[in-house]
Amino acid sequence: MPDVSLQHIDKIYDGGVQAVYDFNLDIADGEFIVLVGPSGCGKSTTLRMVAGLEDITNGNLIIDGKDCTRLPPKDRDIAMVFQNYALYGHMTIYENMAFSLTLRKENKEVIHRKVMAAAEILDLKTQLNKKPKQLSGGQRQRVAMGRAIVRNPKVFLFDEPLSNLDAKLRGSMRREILLLHKKLNATMMYVTHDQTEALTLADRIVCMSMGHVQQIGHPIDLYERPANTFVATFIGLPPMNMFEGKIEKGAFKSDLFTYPLSDKQKEFLKDYEGKEVILGVRPENILREGPVTLKITNNENLGMNTLVHGKIGGTKIVVCKFAEWCNYVEDEEIKIGFDPEMTHFFELPEGDLPGKAIR
Repeated sequence: MPDVSLQHIDKIYDGGVQAVYDFNLDIADGEFIVLVGPSGCGKSTTLRMVAGLEDITNGNLIIDGKDCTRLPPKDRDIAMVFQNYALYGHMTIYENMAFSLTLRKENKEVIHRKVMAAAEILDLKTQLNKKPKQLSGGQRQRVAMGRAIVRNPKVFLFDEPLSNLDAKLRGSMRREILLLHKKLNATMMYVTHDQTEALTLADRIVCMSMGHVQQIGHPIDLYERPANTFVATFIGLPPMNMFEGKIEKGAFKSDLFTYPLSDKQKEFLKDYEGKEVILGVRPENILREGPVTLKITNNENLGMNTLVHGKIGGTKIVVCKFAEWCNYVEDEEIKIGFDPEMTHFFELPEGDLPGKAIR
C-alpha cells in the first residue's frame, strides 16, 4: 500500500474558482516527490491540502492506509517546513526545535535526546542557545527542518523552503536536503517553481500547470520524453526551441526552413503526412552543421560551453548550446541542424491545452 495516496483531489474555492483538478498520485514509503510549475499552478494548494491547511473539496487523502481527508492537521502525523521559516523569535533554537514536543508534554529527557539528534544531523549543536535573528538564512531553514525532524512524522512537506536564499546558499541547502532524505529515508513532498531543484532532488516530479497535472515521472523522463509542449518548454534551461510546420514528403517544412526527416522519424510520423505539427529541439541537441541558416545575435560564454543566440528567417529566436567556447560576431551566419535522435514532435495545442507529444 502506498504511504500517501491522493485520489481524485479537487480544490474549489467560494465563487466556483477551481485551483486543482482531479489530482491523482500514489507516493511510496521513503519517496521524494517534487511538485513543480509556475506561480498559481496549484502546487502549494495541493501541498496545503495534504497538510490540512486547506480543505479538500472532492476526493480522498490516504496516509499510511488511513483516510485523512477530513482529519485536522494535528492528527495527520505530518510536518511542514515553510518558505518563511516560521520560527519563534523570542525562543532559543533549542526551544524552537523542542516546541512541538513540549506541547505534547513529552518527557524532558526524550525531548532533549530528539533535539540533540536533530541538531547533530543538521550541524546546529553550537547554535542551540542562540535566537533566530542571530542566525543566517540557511541556518534558520535548518532549524525549521530540525523542528520537523524531532516529530518523526510519517510525511515531510516542504513549501518552497529555499526561495528566500541566495543562489549559492540554495545550492548548498539542496545538497543538505538530499542528505537529510537519505539519512531519514523519509517520505517527502516538496513544492518549488525552480526546475533545478526539481531535477536535482526528486525521485519523481509532478509537473503542474493551471491546476492540472501535466506529467508525472522520473526527472530524466520529463527532460527527455516530455508529454506535451508545456512540459517540454518548462523543464530545461534554456527551454526547448519550438518550430511550427507541416510533415510533407519525408520532411518537416516550415515558413523558415525545410528539415529532412530520418527513416525513424518518417516511420513514427507516417500518420501525420500533410498535417501541421511542432518540432522541438533542446539547445544542446542543435548541431553545428545542417540545412538551417542561423544569424547570430550574441554569445553567452559559460566556460565549458556557450549559449549562442540567433535568428532564423530574421524573426525566430533560437538558442543553441555548444560544448566549447564560441566567438561568433553579431550578424555572422552559420549552418545548424538538429540531432535526429533527440528531436521531438508534438501535435498543435487545442485551446488552453498544450500540444501532446507524438510518440
